[in-house]
Amino acid sequence: MKLQRGDGAASVAYALGPQGTALADLYQRDPCRVLFPHGEPGDPPQAVFVTMSGGLADGDRLRLQARLHAGAVATATTQAAEKIYRASPAAADCVIDVAASVAAGAALEWLPQETILFDGARLRRRTVVDIAAGGRLLACEMVVLGRIASGERFTSGLLLDAWRVRRDGRLVWADALRLDAAAPVAAGFGDATSVAMALYVADDAARHLEAARSALPSDVKAGATVVNGLLLARFLGAPLPVRRGLASWLADMRSVCLDLPPRLPRVWHV
Repeated sequence: MKLQRGDGAASVAYALGPQGTALADLYQRDPCRVLFPHGEPGDPPQAVFVTMSGGLADGDRLRLQARLHAGAVATATTQAAEKIYRASPAAADCVIDVAASVAAGAALEWLPQETILFDGARLRRRTVVDIAAGGRLLACEMVVLGRIASGERFTSGLLLDAWRVRRDGRLVWADALRLDAAAPVAAGFGDATSVAMALYVADDAARHLEAARSALPSDVKAGATVVNGLLLARFLGAPLPVRRGLASWLADMRSVCLDLPPRLPRVWHV
């Protein structure tokens, strides 16, 4: 029996107008939706991506996009953790394609909450970002390997998480994490059940390295460096400390780098 699979999409675009940054374009297709909550004082407009199905199964596909025109400032995030369910034998992988573009003078925060991989889940995710000269991006990604609170660990399945970042049309960073089962201890994971990455891309990224290192948490494995003018931080550990550490780091860096209040969108704390 051939089962119906989700094929959702959501896209937002923001432009700078007489009253500041405003929504310029919106597209959404089930099971994806975009919400636009009122932010707290000092925050830019927010787009909150929602998966109405409550999680993704094998064969599902999502396409998410955020575009900022010149001078616009906006935050894109997700309503909650994304759950990737166990795949059936010989099933197609779950696929998520993320695209973001930031024009000159614009600043985008791409701050999705964590992705939880059930044991046996199969996920292929690709994130492609294009940033014009003078544009800025603060972004993150976090993966939890298993339903840890239920005593489950990710011991079988697939995770392929790939990033491509281009600045002014030139590829400046490419990264891919692939796990075909449990994370290998020899690769530095140790007993970590969660991994996170955060990056800041801008002309002034290298100047904020010391601030980035000072903001790193002390209760997880964490480090920050600069690669091709891109500021990169990584986090390894148990899910709750990694989430807390990532959120604290992002709050500090959005204040330092984007001159925004040192807090994350409220959906991160619901």
